Amino acid sequence: MRQRLFALAEEASVLGVRLLIDAEHLKFQPAIDNLTLDLQQKYNATERTETPIIFNTYQCYLKDVPERLMLDVERSRRNSYHFATKLVRGAYMNYERGRAAEMGYPDPIHEKIEDTHACYNEALEYLLRYRAENNVNLEVMCATHNQRSVEQAINLMNRFGIRATDSTVHFAQLYGMSDNLTYTLGRNGFRAYKYVPYGFV
Repeated sequence: MRQRLFALAEEASVLGVRLLIDAEHLKFQPAIDNLTLDLQQKYNATERTETPIIFNTYQCYLKDVPERLMLDVERSRRNSYHFATKLVRGAYMNYERGRAAEMGYPDPIHEKIEDTHACYNEALEYLLRYRAENNVNLEVMCATHNQRSVEQAINLMNRFGIRATDSTVHFAQLYGMSDNLTYTLGRNGFRAYKYVPYGFV
């Protein structure tokens, strides 16, 4: 698997396109994060590229996201590579809570939806502020169907002097969902994408 991932990353690097590594169940996530960090250190290296190629994904319904996010941003600074992330709220809440109860460890998910919203919005603000204060080339994919989060992202972009056409902030919604957000963002010059799952499950 590692060899296949590096082959994909190499091709993305040659073509100058972004490669977003998705998040999964917590039991798999440490391995995914480890591979993604290795990819970022190589393909997002500041001596190799002016823009990040590899994005990791942070599921903001997880209580440990703020700490992990800050740690990974600091790691990127120390190791001289561009930080890039996709922020999502999360998709495996029932599974993760059931597994935590079954295995006897604390529930890793925020107790209230409001806490997940706050985590998402605070993570985005931290990243954009960090970019502005440290003059680094950092990129964020705001993968959300939440209109308030989209509006906050735009407000933060205005506050920190980030133009719609800058590559710092991207927006994405699932194909067939929240077209009102995607098309409005696109019409106003923002980097807006549709996420299209395909293949066998």
